[in-house]
Amino acid sequence: MRGSRKSLVLFSCLVCFAGSCLTAASQPTTGSPRVGLALSGGGARGAAHIGVLKVLERERIPIHFIAGTSFGALVGGFYALGYRAEEIEEIFSSQDWDHLFSDTPERQLSPILQRKNLRYLGELGLRNFNIELPAAISGGQRLIEVLNYYTTQGMLAADYDFNHLKIPFRAVATDLLTGQPYIFDRGRMSEAMRASIALPAVFTPVEKGDTLLVDGGLANDLPTNIVRDMGADIVIAVDVTSPLLKKESIRTFIDVMDQALSLRMKQTVEANLKFADLVLTPELKGFTPADYTEVLAISAQGEAAAMALKDDLHKLVRNVSRAESSKSPVPPVKPVIESITFDNLTHVEASRLSSEVRARADQPVNVKVLREDLSRLYATGLFDQVDYHLEEVKSNRYRLHYIMKESLAHTIGASIRFDRDYKFVALGEFNARGLFGTPSVGTLSTQFGGLERHSAGLRLVHPRLSFLFLEPEVHFQKLERLDLREGDLVDRFTDRRRGLQLMLGATLFKRMELQAGYRLDRAIIVGGTSPQREENSRRLSGLRARASRDTLDSQDFPRTGMLLNFQIDKVSENLGADFSYSLWQADLQRFFSLSERSAIRVYAGGALSQGALPFFERVYLGGFSFSEIGSKQFLGYSRDEFAPSQFGIAGAGYRRRLFSRPLSLLRRGYVYVDYNIAGISNNQQRPYDFKLYNGVGAGLLLDSLIGPVRLVGGWGESGRFNFYLSIGPAF
Repeated sequence: MRGSRKSLVLFSCLVCFAGSCLTAASQPTTGSPRVGLALSGGGARGAAHIGVLKVLERERIPIHFIAGTSFGALVGGFYALGYRAEEIEEIFSSQDWDHLFSDTPERQLSPILQRKNLRYLGELGLRNFNIELPAAISGGQRLIEVLNYYTTQGMLAADYDFNHLKIPFRAVATDLLTGQPYIFDRGRMSEAMRASIALPAVFTPVEKGDTLLVDGGLANDLPTNIVRDMGADIVIAVDVTSPLLKKESIRTFIDVMDQALSLRMKQTVEANLKFADLVLTPELKGFTPADYTEVLAISAQGEAAAMALKDDLHKLVRNVSRAESSKSPVPPVKPVIESITFDNLTHVEASRLSSEVRARADQPVNVKVLREDLSRLYATGLFDQVDYHLEEVKSNRYRLHYIMKESLAHTIGASIRFDRDYKFVALGEFNARGLFGTPSVGTLSTQFGGLERHSAGLRLVHPRLSFLFLEPEVHFQKLERLDLREGDLVDRFTDRRRGLQLMLGATLFKRMELQAGYRLDRAIIVGGTSPQREENSRRLSGLRARASRDTLDSQDFPRTGMLLNFQIDKVSENLGADFSYSLWQADLQRFFSLSERSAIRVYAGGALSQGALPFFERVYLGGFSFSEIGSKQFLGYSRDEFAPSQFGIAGAGYRRRLFSRPLSLLRRGYVYVDYNIAGISNNQQRPYDFKLYNGVGAGLLLDSLIGPVRLVGGWGESGRFNFYLSIGPAF
């Protein structure tokens, strides 16, 4: 018995001795106190952490441990990886934060058919034909792509261990199932950062094993205790959390939700202040958590706060060795891809995705290529989220896992627009993809209000010839036209159509479509005054050919790219029509970026007809509507003011950004000026005798959460003036 006790005592002594040796080995300098840095959350106000780090670098204040929450995890994680404060400031200030927080795929990478979905103000998935509400506004796809780009190489060199970084680091998230803090100490840095900033209702939770992780501020918004647990003897805390709202400032349900979250976060901050030896609280009055465009100004406030306490900082670390950390910056590595897999696929065939991926086996890992691969895979519209993970299978050789989260195959998209010409117009569409086990899609579309169009269509695609398609469609349309003569309203008539078409087409390089086929419409004209009057229903049948090319970088406010639409209709009595005529139409827009803030647009278009073109088949011109079936735009004139047999139009516009406020109701504002000129002819045979009309417009364009808002004044010939108001996307 006594021998057993002696053995136990001896074993305990050996363990303690070994432990003390390991502890000593992990210290930068034996016997020197170690300094930890705790960085709080606070949204964009967290950019003040960067300014604090700039002072700590400049004053050679050593940091041996870092823990961060939310935005503090972003800044702290970058610093722990070896980025200097100025580099972090450059990375953060150069981001397009509206773009970063958006889940909209890169438009130029999306299949041309998929781009119609970008006009929706909202889209919901259907699971077993039951509507499934999203878990948050954003899935954070673009944020994942950026974080992977900047952190992957460093984490590979550290073997995905946060203790092996230049500075040991911890990121704090909250377990949504238990409410307890979740501490990241290894794994992918991008995942840790994404989880730590997953503010409920703004970003979707991060799935990690059996847990769901959200913003760390809900459990520990100032992780001073975690830095202590890492081994820090001295803790410097930076608190950039927002102050609580006063009673008079709490007016809306958003204010109430913000205050409820802030109360919880404030409690965690106050509970952890006792673990800090020095607390820096930058003066951030006037800056909100959404001021992501103010990174430089907020960083400067952090720098000022640290400089104000410079003497206190030096006193605090007077007994700390100023020697550089024993850990050198993360060395560059050239890991090689061993193999590539697509994980979590259920309904999508991996063979459909191979063409979207540029990474190759036996090639070095290239983070730029991987970032572009994620963008292309996400732009297919088949996934809610796309990520990647590199798993080491041999020495310096990795299996590349693309981690896919498939989106629901059935969705409902909706949009609404108001303008002074057609008043309120609503759009609702049901989309089903993956029909018949192929890439085929079906769409039921209804548009109602000031304009009506209802259709059902299929795009049938062979799985082995995915660039070819057969597209049958049936439709009904009702449109009121104005009969204006010399600028005066004479009468109105209603054009009702029901018909069908069958098109054979090809998609080229995602940016171009060619189609040709047969169309059949029955037109019924109600009302009107001669010669714009038709007593009987008329049959319009014939051949149709289309070509479209779309390389625009944005749906509503492009800066680069072009949009081309070309259509030929050949209607003939020989094909069962009541008329014989041909109508050629073309529209071209080209955008050029002059700077980050400004762009110009040049455009041209026109229509040419031959034969007995009926008045209701003419191209109506005038106004500033963003309807695809309404009157074509001609600034300075009224809707439907011209109904020519032949016309040509050209113009140029300039747009300059006035402000940018990410995550706000009005995200961007632009000043806009435009000039257009048109040649109009009502003659169906030569000589056409075109008459020229000029028009100019100027106004304000707003990018808002409810879609684009356009307030434009237009001036035309003979003293014409029109004020145009449009709210909502084009459709």
